[in-house]
Amino acid sequence: MYMLINGVFTLSYLSTAVIVGFGVHRGGIVTDPTAAIAIGVGILLLGAMLHQSAVRSMRDKMMVAAIAKVERAQKRIEEDVASSREDINKLATATEQAMRKSAPDDHDNIVAEVRTLETPVRQISDQPDDHEESPFSLAVDAASAPTVSDDVVGEKLLDLIRDALNDNRVDIYLQPVVSLPQRKPGYYETYSRLRDANGALLEPTKYIGVAESTGLITAIDNNLLFRCVQLVRKSQRRKLDFGFFCNISHFTLKDTSFFPEFIEFMQENTDLAENLIFEFAQSDLEAHDRSITSNLGQLGELGFRFSVDRVENLDIDVEELVKRRVSFVKIGATTALKALSDEALQFYRVKNALERSGIQLIVEKIEEEEQLVDLLDYGINLGQGYLFGTPRLSREI
Repeated sequence: MYMLINGVFTLSYLSTAVIVGFGVHRGGIVTDPTAAIAIGVGILLLGAMLHQSAVRSMRDKMMVAAIAKVERAQKRIEEDVASSREDINKLATATEQAMRKSAPDDHDNIVAEVRTLETPVRQISDQPDDHEESPFSLAVDAASAPTVSDDVVGEKLLDLIRDALNDNRVDIYLQPVVSLPQRKPGYYETYSRLRDANGALLEPTKYIGVAESTGLITAIDNNLLFRCVQLVRKSQRRKLDFGFFCNISHFTLKDTSFFPEFIEFMQENTDLAENLIFEFAQSDLEAHDRSITSNLGQLGELGFRFSVDRVENLDIDVEELVKRRVSFVKIGATTALKALSDEALQFYRVKNALERSGIQLIVEKIEEEEQLVDLLDYGINLGQGYLFGTPRLSREI
């Protein structure tokens, strides 16, 4: 476009010079051909001077616009960094207080692990803000990534967990939750994955038990919560309407030292409630633990929504779910299909009751087309599983 404008401008004053020079001579205004040529050359020079001035003005305007764009991008980055640092300080303080009470001997190590969240903040300032079509870019999937050998157990596994936290080898993986039958992603579930020094993944089934027994699970949850906050903020800023499911372990839900600080943090960030969904197991909900009930109640009052997964018992008290502000219920594909085969009436009763109450049913762990075909026959609207996408590493954080 820029070259086209230049070409048109040049052609205009060049043709004007020729026409005027020829015209004044042909019309008898100037009888001397040399004088007529001089007039044409003068017009040509004048046009060239005006052209040069216009080009400089255009370039100045383009430079001003480019500088303004860079300044806006820099401002967004600075806001990200400032917000992230504030998040880290609050979450780290909460975890520090919790660990001081629950595990004094291991306090310093765990605080150091939580402080490693400062590294992602620095990474944010180094990243180009050029992914307008998505709140994240996805890389390798968890299924294809190398994993730590099965013979790593005990103290060696504990050391790997601590090293991964200390060296910020904690990644966030995302798996889509899609609308059916279109298979269009509307939500993403988030997962933490730890890596060893060689980049191999530690399978959650291997390290979760160790992390829970040593008190490190709160640090891992802390890390995931921080990264979910960053994804939600970036998604909201780009006006992308995705929801993110963030799992919270029952250890963190029951942590009376950490959770009050976490709730205070969320009180200052209620704008996240539209896109951030906290997820926990059915067994945690049915435990009726007073601390869990109280903590979830306070989050619900702030407008945050909840999701219940790992549903094995279809004898669901829908009124209780509504009371607890649960907005999603996840049932595994195998469990759902078995129920439809053995207790179809009960499944329909639960499904209809959930829908009437505004609670969305998600069938998860769908791995085969045959499963999907059967589920679609029963009006399932939301699905999750390897059939729609394996958990993949987010490069946005």
